[in-house]
Amino acid sequence: MALSPQDRAFYEEKLGWKGFLYLLLATVIMGAVIWPLLLYLQDYSAGLAGKWNFAIVRDISLSGMMLACVVSFVMYALARFYLWMGWLPRRR
Repeated sequence: MALSPQDRAFYEEKLGWKGFLYLLLATVIMGAVIWPLLLYLQDYSAGLAGKWNFAIVRDISLSGMMLACVVSFVMYALARFYLWMGWLPRRR
């Protein structure tokens, strides 16, 4: 079923630049913090945590941030595609 004009306007507002920047910021923070943390925990459980230093953490954090940028762009583009196709749920 097609979206009503009110629903379309609501989603257009939520999927503006401000929404994209919030999504980008949230995924970049998660990529910079959670990605190295999970990899450290994996190495710690295998007994390899002693090999970690600041350079490794920095490199993994930067790669997590890059991955987060790609993921946020894909998520935003997919949401815009769903809006264009009218596949988003109605709000009421």
